[in-house]
Amino acid sequence: MTLSGAIFSINYGIIRVLAEDINVFELVFFRNLFGLIILLPFLWRARHEIRKPKRPGIILSRGVLQAGSSTLWFFGVIAIPLVTATSLMLIEPIIGSLLAIFFFKEKSDYRRWLSVFFATVGALFIIRPGIIEFSAGVSFILVAAVMWAGFLLLGKVQSREDPVVVVIAYSSSLTVILSLIPAVFFWVTPTFNQFLLLIVLGSVATFAYFCITNAYKAGEVTVVSPFTFMRTIFAATVGFIVFSEVPESWVWIGALIIVAAATYLARIEMGVNNNKKS
Repeated sequence: MTLSGAIFSINYGIIRVLAEDINVFELVFFRNLFGLIILLPFLWRARHEIRKPKRPGIILSRGVLQAGSSTLWFFGVIAIPLVTATSLMLIEPIIGSLLAIFFFKEKSDYRRWLSVFFATVGALFIIRPGIIEFSAGVSFILVAAVMWAGFLLLGKVQSREDPVVVVIAYSSSLTVILSLIPAVFFWVTPTFNQFLLLIVLGSVATFAYFCITNAYKAGEVTVVSPFTFMRTIFAATVGFIVFSEVPESWVWIGALIIVAAATYLARIEMGVNNNKKS
């Protein structure tokens, strides 16, 4: 989990550097394209499992959500300090819990609502509406978090009926196609050095997700989840060294509150899942 935080932070810095000459839509396209290319050997090995999805509507929805979330996230990372964007994105599991309650009728109790309340408090510490101007970048990150939470939830729904390889293959391919459409209108042919950075942008992010998957496989959720805070620390480091950004103390306080709320929620979810198994 710590390694994934370092990798993601490097990627955020690459996005900032490339965005000076290349439009965000094109960056999103290359990010997804090279990410898909990295997955191709695994998809080929499991090619016999790939078949027509049982619920194509979910495939389309996930593609739209993934492309939209990536685009807004890229815009947000460019517009506001890296540590602020990273800290706000930590509310994604809390949003996912809310969506599960309202749209999938999952059981809710006071503990879930308590985690939602404290995560909201943490987010307010970071954005401080009324004290500092509520920027477009903050809006982009918050909407991206909602869309990404929806993307993950629909993935859980789809994986109940389709193999994981089907879920990955279709959503990844569709995201590449959807991100290419707007990229065509803003296309700038990358230089050789930019092209190398684009390869890193796509392939390394896939490795970061691999790290997260193995982190949850190796340790309990409640133990692993707090280490998502390392992503904020690494982002602050990259922001300070590369872009001379000095994070405010309010951001650190808000991020800690959000991580604590998300960890508490993870503990609740793990307890619920264990009860279901028993």
